[in-house]
Amino acid sequence: MGFKADTSFLRFLTMGALGVRQTMVQLQEKGFKPIELERYCASNKIWSTKVKRLRLPDLLCVKTGLRVEVRAKSDLKIRMSDAPNNPDRAWDAGLQDDDLAAFIACFDDGEGPVAADEAMFFRIGDLRSTVDQSKLGPPKSASEGAERDRTWPATIPKRDGRVLEVSDQKIVVELFATEDRAARRQSYALKGKTPYVKEGDLFKANSCFLSGAPSSMADLSVYLGHVYDPFTALGSHNDVDRYAAAKSFPYRDDNRAKALQALEKLISREKEQRVKLEAAGSAAALGSALGQEIIAQFIWDEQAVHELRMEAVLILTELGDGGFTREILKSIAAHPGFAENEIRQAAIWGLGKAGLKAYEDVLPFIADEEENVALHAIGAFDANTPRHVIDRLVELLLQGGQRVAPAASEALRIIGSPEAISALHDAYRQNEHARNWILATLGRMPPQIIRRELQGHDVLAALEPLLLCAPGANWLSSEQMKTDIAFLLKQDL
Repeated sequence: MGFKADTSFLRFLTMGALGVRQTMVQLQEKGFKPIELERYCASNKIWSTKVKRLRLPDLLCVKTGLRVEVRAKSDLKIRMSDAPNNPDRAWDAGLQDDDLAAFIACFDDGEGPVAADEAMFFRIGDLRSTVDQSKLGPPKSASEGAERDRTWPATIPKRDGRVLEVSDQKIVVELFATEDRAARRQSYALKGKTPYVKEGDLFKANSCFLSGAPSSMADLSVYLGHVYDPFTALGSHNDVDRYAAAKSFPYRDDNRAKALQALEKLISREKEQRVKLEAAGSAAALGSALGQEIIAQFIWDEQAVHELRMEAVLILTELGDGGFTREILKSIAAHPGFAENEIRQAAIWGLGKAGLKAYEDVLPFIADEEENVALHAIGAFDANTPRHVIDRLVELLLQGGQRVAPAASEALRIIGSPEAISALHDAYRQNEHARNWILATLGRMPPQIIRRELQGHDVLAALEPLLLCAPGANWLSSEQMKTDIAFLLKQDL
């Protein structure tokens, strides 16, 4: 499990995932049909297993074939990561001229990152043609071949405003008034940059480009006229083209038999194992027994590359609740051969909220001897957990030992639904000798929800002292403040 309290890394990962999700929403609103091409690009789940995937753009439109690389920035810039001495990690590795780079701003609203409403799009070809105007920043680490930021010149406004004038030399704008600053005119010298705005345009602070080195921003409407042909792409000599084509089929409306035939033909001849596995996942999603067989082979073959076995489990998670998927994930979770292996954690995670939502299958693992497995099981519950599973958790809370009861309590706290509160309240009324764990669990749920759901019940009075320190109840009870205090108290030498 790769979440050893690296809150800074998690913040950047969350920012990237939110940027991808908002870019997908924007594309959908314009008539595209985007999917994740790069697995987990829209998720902030951290796994320690680093799956060496193909160099893929983040998104693929299965309708037009448009491919998009998304970059979410807290300080918006036309910026890509580059490793000039490593062709496999160059800023444009694996990208074609007509692929797009989407740059989207992310802001911190005090509760975490929030993505801007719109991403700004550029053709990779336009970035390539102006790469000589970009600048490389310092290495991000001391290691040889470390990545560096490559940044193209651009103008980003710091306040909301309106464009008043655009000439060959400058852009003149009106910056709107804020609480502490009056409205005023501002001129931005172009200095060789291309303006992307016209007179009368409105713009938002820190979330758009007024001008830049690339000759233009991408016109998305041009791509809407394209028609994607994944059947032809399956025969490409390019691994990424075949991978993208294989992944697209479950999201399209092609003839099912024709799609299955094409995928199974690819599986039988494919030499690149990552493409073969992805084709198997798509075939399985369409009901192919061969697809299921290939996925199972990757998982159970102890000689297979570990990262591909992990990838196979992640694919199973995406396939949804089916007899094959559920049974194989349960088998992985219970198999002694996966002891102390992150693949087992991934299987349990996939059975829960992140995948199949087969919550009852997660129950046996909430107090597992492997802490990382137990934590993934506990974290796999959410507010959608059904009442019969909640009732079982309440039984474990009241009857479990020193390891099971705390695990059940934490799972119920995470669920936090009206059904969970009702089940705990029912148990409180029926069993006066087992009330401590019930109060301890309810007392760690959000106070506003507890007070709403238990209004008029005697148990609320008993809970009030606990609710004073519940998450969000006071200025010191937020997760961030607890982290800050803990960090401060470690500075004791």
